[in-house]
Amino acid sequence: MSNLTTMLGLIEPEAPPSGFELGLSPVLDTISGQLNAWSQRTVDISAYAGATVRPVFYYVSGGSYTGDLQLDLINVDGTSYSFESNTTGWQTTTSEYTDYSSVVWASVPTVASTSPRFSRDSGGTGSTGTGRTDAADGSFYLYAETSSPGYPNTPFWLRGPEVTLSSSPTFSYYEARYGATIGTLNFYLDVIS
Repeated sequence: MSNLTTMLGLIEPEAPPSGFELGLSPVLDTISGQLNAWSQRTVDISAYAGATVRPVFYYVSGGSYTGDLQLDLINVDGTSYSFESNTTGWQTTTSEYTDYSSVVWASVPTVASTSPRFSRDSGGTGSTGTGRTDAADGSFYLYAETSSPGYPNTPFWLRGPEVTLSSSPTFSYYEARYGATIGTLNFYLDVIS
């Protein structure tokens, strides 16, 4: 502490968190294949305590239109996103990007998607034989539309608002994977500082 800080009784700010690199983290969770139910996933993000981050999902659809993966009740260190009234700062891609650093982001819309993006919806996805008609809680969820006009083996990115994690951070989300050609979903943190 400097002499002036000591004399004024001020507390110097803590050093920034360390032990992790800035940018996209390694994969912290991954799922694939069909599961016709809402399932809660809990991810250990304790290594990122104190960091400012964005939650990031990367979904690569399967080989046909029956791969509409759904997400709901995403909880980032005590803040829960249920998507009942809006998408509260969540963003998605509007074109096919495999490299996170190149993505052009747009707000998640509340419409059936017609490009490789996540959308907010209720009552089922736009295709038959894929996507559940309910939500994990309430009526609305986010989902990747893998058909209209046809997006097999396509990358979809979704990221949440920026948040500074507590000293004991938690993360969980609900996912549903109803469809014969569900692809693979990976979860990351985008570490900002």
